[in-house]
Amino acid sequence: MCTTYSIRSNRLIATFDPDGARIRSLHLDKGANLVLDVDDAVSQDLRDAYGGVIVGPLANRVRRGQVPLGDTVYQMPWNENGTTALHSGPNGLDRVKWTVVAQDRTALHLRHHLPDGDGGLPGNRDIELWFEVLNNTLTLRVTMTTDAPTPVSIAHHPYWRVTPEHKLRIQATHYLPTDHANLPTGAMAPVADTPFDHRTARPIDPGTDHNFCIADAPRSAPAPVATLTTPTHILEIASTEPGLQVYSGAFLPKIPETSIAPLAGVALEPQGWPDAVNHPNFPNVICTPDHPYSQVTQYTLQPAT
Repeated sequence: MCTTYSIRSNRLIATFDPDGARIRSLHLDKGANLVLDVDDAVSQDLRDAYGGVIVGPLANRVRRGQVPLGDTVYQMPWNENGTTALHSGPNGLDRVKWTVVAQDRTALHLRHHLPDGDGGLPGNRDIELWFEVLNNTLTLRVTMTTDAPTPVSIAHHPYWRVTPEHKLRIQATHYLPTDHANLPTGAMAPVADTPFDHRTARPIDPGTDHNFCIADAPRSAPAPVATLTTPTHILEIASTEPGLQVYSGAFLPKIPETSIAPLAGVALEPQGWPDAVNHPNFPNVICTPDHPYSQVTQYTLQPAT
């Protein structure tokens, strides 16, 4: 049986499993769990869909798993379509046992070390996570240091529970079109007159698994990214990250013992733009010894009425 760690404020209770730094539950005002979860003894399928975990060190898809850096092309292991590295391949951060450094009533601190060459990427890398609750906000802080230039884009991957009556507003005027492999083509396109126009709140199109271009570089402090409204609660996301990957959950598994099924949850993942290592016009995702990686993402919840 796994060991879980809970943190709480006057309004939120969040529970985590160090296996993948996975959020198992998030309750507002003692209400229902707002994220999809199922015990692995019942089904591994949600776990295999990255439910609740931290993904990286290079989140999202990388074409052919290849990372050009200086005069070297680094090869990441494939795990999708035979030629794509998704969330850093089959042994990314979602599959590691994070070390719990410290815990108190309101905060949980985790750490993991990636040696040089792990996942095909350079650098001895130290990654730290801090989850903290204050009133009705859950904050995630992520840092990574390295002794060599290396790509990094770390994302939190909960599936937020929704019903067909949900609506999503996104602070983006452009998105990244994708090809048959669900990889960015390299172009940016206006959201206007597309199913991806969430400048005003609307339900998520089932075909959505796209990056929304929030900014052209990471911000120094969290700024509004998206607002998800359901019949029971409202989720506001703010982040320093320049992109938001939105996945409708169209291919979520159907687990009869639970309420988990396709379109029962949506993934809203602040991160760098996908496959940025192969698109020089995308925001830079290279971390160096002199410029460590840092992310702050905040989830603020309130009742819908």
